[in-house]
Amino acid sequence: MDTQEKLNALIAAACDAVQVEFVECDRFKAGKREILRIYIDKEGGVDVEDCANVSRRLSEALDEDETLIEGAFTLEVSSPGIDRPLKSMRDFERNLNSLLRITRETGKPITGILIAADEQNLTLSVKGVTDAVLVPRSEILSAKVEVQF
Repeated sequence: MDTQEKLNALIAAACDAVQVEFVECDRFKAGKREILRIYIDKEGGVDVEDCANVSRRLSEALDEDETLIEGAFTLEVSSPGIDRPLKSMRDFERNLNSLLRITRETGKPITGILIAADEQNLTLSVKGVTDAVLVPRSEILSAKVEVQF
C-alpha cells in the first residue's frame, strides 16, 4: 500500500468511528508547512464536535506513523460547505429533491429540482418545462445546490 492509500485508510477509519462520511481530502504546501484539509459530511450536516472528533482520531493515527506526512503539518477538518460542487453519486443522492444549478459544456446553465440520478444522467424538474430534463453527467462542468431563501 502506498502512502496516499495508507492516509486514505486512516481518514476513512477516523470517519467511520465518528459515523460521518469522508467527502474529500486536500493536501498542499503553505510555506514550509503541509496542510491536510479533510471534508466530512453526514445526513443533517456535521457540527464542530464531529470535526473535532475526526481531527482527534486522525491526529493520533498520524502521530503513530510519522512517515505518512513528513515534517510540520496542519490538520483541518471541516464540512464541505453548502456551495461546494457536487461530484460523486453520493453527493447527488444526498441532494435528491434539492434545487440544483448545473453548468454544462454548452455553457448554458440549467436550474431545476433533482428528481433522479444515476451514474450516467441527472433528471431535473425544470420550472416551465412539462417533461423532465435529462442531463448527461458527462456534459456537466459543475453542479451546485441553489440556496433558496
